[in-house]
Amino acid sequence: MKKDSDEKKISSFQMLRRISVFIKPFIRLFVLSIFLNILFSTFDAITIASIKPVFQLIFPASEGTEVRQTPANDDSMTEIIPTPESLTRIKDYLYQVLNDLIEEPGDKIATLINLGIFIIIAFILKNFFKYLSSVVSLKLQEGVIKSIRDKVFDRLTSLPIGFFTKSRSGNLMSIITNDVTALNNSTISSFTTVLRETTKILLFLVILFSISTNLSFIAFSTSIVSLVLVNLAMKYIRRYAKRMQSAMADYTSTLQESISGIKVVKAYNAEGSANGRFFSDTARYVRSAIKHKKIIALIPSINEIFAILALCVVLFVGGVQVINNEMPPEELMTFLFALFAIMNPISLVINAVSKFQLGYVAAGRVFTILDEEPEKETGKKVIDNFNDTIEISGLDFAYDEGAVIKDVSLKIKKCTKVAFVGASGSGKSTMLDLIVRFYDPAGGRITIDGSDIKEYTLKSYRSLFGIVAQESILFNDSLSNNIKFGSPDADDNTIEESAKVSNAHGFISKLPERYNTYIGDRGVMLSGGERQRVSIARALVRDPEILIFDEATSALDSESEKIVQEAINHSLENRTAIIVAHRLATIIDCDEIFVFDKGRITEHGSHSELLEKNGVYRKLYDIQFAANQG
Repeated sequence: MKKDSDEKKISSFQMLRRISVFIKPFIRLFVLSIFLNILFSTFDAITIASIKPVFQLIFPASEGTEVRQTPANDDSMTEIIPTPESLTRIKDYLYQVLNDLIEEPGDKIATLINLGIFIIIAFILKNFFKYLSSVVSLKLQEGVIKSIRDKVFDRLTSLPIGFFTKSRSGNLMSIITNDVTALNNSTISSFTTVLRETTKILLFLVILFSISTNLSFIAFSTSIVSLVLVNLAMKYIRRYAKRMQSAMADYTSTLQESISGIKVVKAYNAEGSANGRFFSDTARYVRSAIKHKKIIALIPSINEIFAILALCVVLFVGGVQVINNEMPPEELMTFLFALFAIMNPISLVINAVSKFQLGYVAAGRVFTILDEEPEKETGKKVIDNFNDTIEISGLDFAYDEGAVIKDVSLKIKKCTKVAFVGASGSGKSTMLDLIVRFYDPAGGRITIDGSDIKEYTLKSYRSLFGIVAQESILFNDSLSNNIKFGSPDADDNTIEESAKVSNAHGFISKLPERYNTYIGDRGVMLSGGERQRVSIARALVRDPEILIFDEATSALDSESEKIVQEAINHSLENRTAIIVAHRLATIIDCDEIFVFDKGRITEHGSHSELLEKNGVYRKLYDIQFAANQG
């Protein structure tokens, strides 16, 4: 995994464009969400606009009182910018429609009742569309977040083994869980909020400007201050958001490592050390989160103070106009209610824009994974059987820290049993990884039946192999599903036959649910020997041409090793086998043994031939024989 400094750098526009790709499959929900949010915002504005007829009905103008219209060339400070005539006509038309709906000529009580009914219906519709828009928006957001999470996981499973050797599994987990969630909450969810609240703002602006352009400009003079504040705060918000996501990844990694290694933690009385590490990571997250929140919370607070200041100025200027009969009092009250109502949408929009920085940081981490190059599919040919020979010629391979395999050449004939032995770090397990093509060599080539393995698709080539590693990786699922993992079409008979060959059927039959028994996380409910036999059954169920055992018995006690070794011997009938072994007693009957030393093959031959050479193999054998005698 790349470090934070190497994470994908994208602009805000690029991020939104890339996220839009995930929204495309949900375009109907997206459009419906927009439509419902517009309806919700419209009825929200209508409820505010209905204030004017309420005041007109309850507080009618006194007889003989007439509102004086200010001439366009009047020098009065109360009306600097006249209201556009088009907005005035729209306002008058809408209020005329409203009056036609509710007015009962000559009967103010009936009109008041109609007005009350209208307001109730408006509020019911407003909340009805608010509910629907919330449900649709949630479906949209959860659909998009699932799509992104699935895409990230799909990309992870397509990446080469080398990527995972350089990455912390907890960090990858944090990206799929925390970062994708933050990406949704800070972008997709914020976009919905911005859309809804902007619609409200526009509708309220129509109301405000239709009443008084002059008062509207006075009221929104504070928006300049808000924009300056947001612009100044952005770099700090992004900085602390980045630290938050990094700290979150660290404590997720620590959590994952501590839980998976809980036996080691307890065995070494290291609970305090594990706790201290986790507490330190969470403390760093809290510090960054608090700093991030301080800035996020400060912006709307300051914005509201300036907004209230503007409201008071409007109250004064508008009050003067009402006193001077330049504005009807009901219009001033409607203006003040609309101005007060617009403050919350503006605050939500500013807050959403501020939160967007957290999504920006999360997007950088998510797209870092999505932009990783998957395993290179160099070939197009499909292989379904192994007929003669696997030949390795002049193979070289190096990790970042240095060469591991140096000029290795060997041949593996069909239906033979070969072994790789050598001291720890000699290159034998890396040789297996190269044969299975988890890595590609830096030099040399590997051929199967005369063709370079790079000519074949990875899927078809790897289907030739069944692999049993030193650590049995099982899943929190039934025994049946663990055995047929990777072979979903395997039927019950095939599963049972594979279990019988691997000596697993006996203990499985004694379990309460037999093959339907759940075995816990990583197969914790089984013993080490039982887990290895299940792993062998899983390798056999796909009917592989070549079986690979990578120190499959080295972690077992003598009794379990004997049972598993019998299972290995049963599974090798009419198959090619490649065995990496630490205990030489388990590979004595191999057709050929290759001895690795510092990345090279120093000797090869049968067990007896190697003993006669009196070389590295003999030294290893004597050391183990002496240890066993002791």
